[in-house]
Amino acid sequence: MTDKETTDLFLELDWATLEAWAGAKTLLRGKEYQRNRRVSSLARSHDGTLVARVAGSELYVTAVTNRNGLVSACTCPVGESCKHAVAVILEYIALREKDVPVPPLASDDPRIALPDLWPEAFPAQYRDVTCNRLQLPGSPLPDTGPGDTWRSAGPLRHYLQAMNKKELLELIEELIEWFPEVGQEIADRKSVAEEDPRPIFEALLADIGIITEEEAWSDDWSDNSQVPDYSPVRKRMEMLLAMDQADMVVEAGRVLIRQGIEQLEKGDDRTGEVSGEIASCLDLVFAALRRSTRPVSERLLFAIHAMLDDDFDLCADARTFTDGDWPAADWSRVADCLLAELGTYQVPPGSQDYTALNRRDRFTSWIGDALDKAGREDEATALYIDETAVTGDYLRLVRRLRAAGQNDEAAAWIRRGFLALKTSCPGTSGMLQDIQREMWQKEGKHLAVAGLRAEEFVCDPSYLSFIRLMAAAENAGVRDTVKETVMHYLVSGGSHAVMEEDRARRWYIFKVLPASGFLDPGSRRVRPGPFYSILIEKALTDRQPEEAVMWFDRCRNDTTRQWGSAYPEDKLWDAVAERFPDRALRYWMERAEREAMTATPKGYEQAIIYVKKIRALMDGQGRTGEWAPYMKGMRSTHARKKKFIGMLDVLEKKKIYQAELPE
Repeated sequence: MTDKETTDLFLELDWATLEAWAGAKTLLRGKEYQRNRRVSSLARSHDGTLVARVAGSELYVTAVTNRNGLVSACTCPVGESCKHAVAVILEYIALREKDVPVPPLASDDPRIALPDLWPEAFPAQYRDVTCNRLQLPGSPLPDTGPGDTWRSAGPLRHYLQAMNKKELLELIEELIEWFPEVGQEIADRKSVAEEDPRPIFEALLADIGIITEEEAWSDDWSDNSQVPDYSPVRKRMEMLLAMDQADMVVEAGRVLIRQGIEQLEKGDDRTGEVSGEIASCLDLVFAALRRSTRPVSERLLFAIHAMLDDDFDLCADARTFTDGDWPAADWSRVADCLLAELGTYQVPPGSQDYTALNRRDRFTSWIGDALDKAGREDEATALYIDETAVTGDYLRLVRRLRAAGQNDEAAAWIRRGFLALKTSCPGTSGMLQDIQREMWQKEGKHLAVAGLRAEEFVCDPSYLSFIRLMAAAENAGVRDTVKETVMHYLVSGGSHAVMEEDRARRWYIFKVLPASGFLDPGSRRVRPGPFYSILIEKALTDRQPEEAVMWFDRCRNDTTRQWGSAYPEDKLWDAVAERFPDRALRYWMERAEREAMTATPKGYEQAIIYVKKIRALMDGQGRTGEWAPYMKGMRSTHARKKKFIGMLDVLEKKKIYQAELPE
């Protein structure tokens, strides 16, 4: 092997630097490209820049320089720091390893590159100013759209100007015969010129009917789609708006909402492309609604029904219309109209049809909003009370009563809602508890707040609920008493009486906290202790690693422990590694070996995470001498796993030059 250039910065690169520049996945793909011989025509400029062709989905041209850090340019869609650039770098280093000469880049080389790397190398006549790249001699002109001057100017215009009227008419008639849309365009322009919107409106309705009958779908997996073109609808709506025919646009919008929703229900619009097309037309409809001559109440009802019927987020602009400053009298008329329609949203008592319940709930919410804006707040409250028995929307009623300052009524409905929903809708019942706790907090009832936190802890023991309980107890001035009994409970569980009854038949939790009534004393779940995960987390928070490991060992050896009581071992050894380095190293080494044995990219990534922890702990403990033997063993055991060995190369910052490239 001949003497190599020590000043060649490409030969000084290590795997870690290359990964930091390109990213782990791009580095891996670049290795594959180089290994599969996709790099060709590699050359090197006088300033050290590499340029080559790389075979991808197309034949790309890539340039890479390393004068002041790695910089690349490529004709691929990524453009820079891409897998093609990585492949070029690795191919160059591989050739230097084999003493294969890399030819110099000729001054007239026509290959593409970004001009800021080496602009002097390329003639100006090859430059494509549209995409800021260089144009290969003999390649076709770029397809930059039908409006480009190179397509439309000059000879064609002169040819048309030389034709007489009869010849032009014959040409237009022939175009109409072959392309009916040309005839429709001319008809639209005639209507505009004659200020007759009716033909445009009829054509618009026809377009909606035709387009909404088309098959419509989009697939985010295959990137394939069948998206109807709604541009004719948008165009005619814009024409009607320009002719001050907003009412016609709104009427067409009514049809589009109904038929567009039917189209989406029949199709499969996973990427949202079809709904985006429809929504772009409806934006014009709601712009027209603001300019419509129809009464305000009718326009409000149009917007409300559009939102009620819309399950595809097509009518976002309708909300901006209803949020406008409209007179109370108009809102009163809207409320009366909606109340008259309420019978069409009937739901049988005790129904489990959540779709129907949700529709009625949304509808009555609009009635309530209309009544509020009409100044008929008492009617809205009465409506919500009646509807709670139908839809079970206790949250809406409670929030309304709180906003009105009716806290006693709100508290009564909280308890009714909790009892009604604690089994069927535990999430909602929990939200009602949260509201009650907020009310007590504002009223200064700190013992009641702590009691509710205690019930939440007993029902769902976790470190978070434990912390919340202790914070509430401290705020109530009973932290020491509560802490003693709670710690006993964490260790012994159900063997200790959580709730006690006094002579007045009042229940107390952990001796001093009043029961809120949300937890039924006779139906509480008795759980055996210890609650290992909480005890370990508390020990770690208190910076007691010995105690944390003690509870961890007891948990591991406890064959009677409940499911879910174990503590995440990764988190434990991360926290106590400095105090228990041997156990942490042993655990991490076992996990690294187990993950590497999976021989999967995800397994390799997880293994590297553990290997990094091992190295950091060895360095921190002054045990650097153990690193080399450990790495030698890992490389020997997994020598055939080239991807994993490459990841170890990155971790150890091994130089690429004079290192074996993966085969």
